[in-house]
Amino acid sequence: MAAGQGDGWAMVALAASSMSGDSAQDRAPMGGQRGVVTGKYFNFKPLPPPADVLGNPLVVPNLPTHKLPKENWRSRLKRVLARFNIGARSAETSLRWKLYDTIQATMASVSPAVTLLAERRAPAKRGLSVPIVMVRHPYHLRHVFEMLPRIPDTLGPERRFLELLLSRILKRYGEQMAMMKGSAFSFEHEAREYFVNGYRMEKQLKKITSPDERFAALQAIFNHYFHGRNYYYYALLRREKLASDNKLFMYFSRAVYFMARVDWNGELLEKPSPRSLPTRDDMVFFVQRDKSVLTRYRSDQDFQRQIKSVLEAFPA
Repeated sequence: MAAGQGDGWAMVALAASSMSGDSAQDRAPMGGQRGVVTGKYFNFKPLPPPADVLGNPLVVPNLPTHKLPKENWRSRLKRVLARFNIGARSAETSLRWKLYDTIQATMASVSPAVTLLAERRAPAKRGLSVPIVMVRHPYHLRHVFEMLPRIPDTLGPERRFLELLLSRILKRYGEQMAMMKGSAFSFEHEAREYFVNGYRMEKQLKKITSPDERFAALQAIFNHYFHGRNYYYYALLRREKLASDNKLFMYFSRAVYFMARVDWNGELLEKPSPRSLPTRDDMVFFVQRDKSVLTRYRSDQDFQRQIKSVLEAFPA
């Protein structure tokens, strides 16, 4: 993997200047149906690996309720009035309300109050704008994970609590997986396996000429990178102590860059679609939480330049 990493990163850095212009994502074949190729659908949201899905819903007994941000009475009153379209509210206020709902719904989804059927949770407050879901894998809370990097600093208390809550959930999930497998479970290890295997398959892609076989191979590569990206994210939020030379951020960056090149019809574009790429701020979010990257960044100037080059490949 490491031997081919330089070439891949040269592509990422150099392509930063070519990410403007019309994308093939905007051009569907005449008479074709969007997302369909010879009756096949490219799956951009693959389900989690079956072996990693818990048999029973995840229950977290030690929810950090003592650090829960409190909603004051003025905010609650404004929410009631807002239901009747009374009063004005800023975008930040609306986002704060959504975060309160997200916190409540996430806590209800993993609440210890479980029925004998293990399929229902204790009722949460009415009127939540965020669904309560059954959690057997962190992927089932993807709407929360996707929201976290985009929470502004002005809502720092809510963001910190949500991050703490997700950390508790991931730790509990890791404990359950260790019990199922009979050995230690590490998101870092899983992420590396997915990234490395996806890269190996990617190197073989150019040898495949059959459209059906190429479609299937591209889907398999995308699935590996998709799971690797998620597990790397989980490793960071679980606060796993990553190996100093793990290179996961580099694998992660290359994977999401490749995934953005996959078009709606299952074809691989020459350059990524800017709308499918994470933003530079999103990538900084990961850098700030990867202590192995931060430690090396402070002491290695060559590594600093490499990280800056990678970040510049993503849209501001």
